[in-house]
Amino acid sequence: MVKPTQPLNMTYQVRSADLNDTPALHRFIHGQNYLHRHLDWRDPLAWLGREPFFILEEHDRIAATLAAPPEPARVAWVRLFGVSTRVATEYAWQALFEPAYAVLARLQPRPTLVSLALRDWYANLLERQGFVRHQDIVVFLYDQAAPPPPLPIDPSIRLRPLTSDDLEQVVAIDHLSFEPIWQLSREDLRYAYQKSTYMTVAELDGQVVAYQMSSSTGMYAHLSRLAVHPTLQRRRIGYALVQDLLVHFLNTQNCWGVTLNTQHNNPSSIALYERIGFRATGERFPVFIYPT
Repeated sequence: MVKPTQPLNMTYQVRSADLNDTPALHRFIHGQNYLHRHLDWRDPLAWLGREPFFILEEHDRIAATLAAPPEPARVAWVRLFGVSTRVATEYAWQALFEPAYAVLARLQPRPTLVSLALRDWYANLLERQGFVRHQDIVVFLYDQAAPPPPLPIDPSIRLRPLTSDDLEQVVAIDHLSFEPIWQLSREDLRYAYQKSTYMTVAELDGQVVAYQMSSSTGMYAHLSRLAVHPTLQRRRIGYALVQDLLVHFLNTQNCWGVTLNTQHNNPSSIALYERIGFRATGERFPVFIYPT
């Protein structure tokens, strides 16, 4: 791990952030050149009151901040890292990372510390600080004029809108379908449900066996989440859910296209999206894990 290049200045102090810091953090987040914000369902400041969330101050002025509260319990994403241009980035990271990691190390279960890097400067920082590249997130786009035709599925499977009453079953499917770092807690899924504009499930014998959550972002829509129960995969259920949302956004919402993200090493998902007609945009964003 690279040590701070800026010597410790006694005017700097590290402390836990709290709700009273909301106005100052809001100004800081919207005024910094070096800022990492996780692609989260929640605003970064919604994590205030959860640990670890630290601030580096200089004369009561925020110089940097780092937040990595675990959610669910076994994974802690770096939700926010911001540093003022007047402070060395390496120094700010070290000053905040050490107390934040100490908080996580005391938890049981001890969460895996993970971060998505959306900018080169941040990816380079993580690598210098000992994080290991785990996988890449790749971006796909469907920009054809019309949705693909439907394919026949088991007639006993029906698609219907997802409701809040389905969330318990959705959590179970989510945890069976994704590796631990990508699993969502029930609270996260509740936030996703509130933020999404089009949500559907596939139901078999009265039980939810698959779901999708997506939303419109101006002229484009985004498929945020798709999961099919592992025992029912390769039965065209995922295709049916995606084909249905394409009909919704392209035909009834007049969107220009639909985007989605998936892992570069998830061949089944990539094959599904390419079969439907999505194409890779070439955008890739690395995911890093801190080794324990």
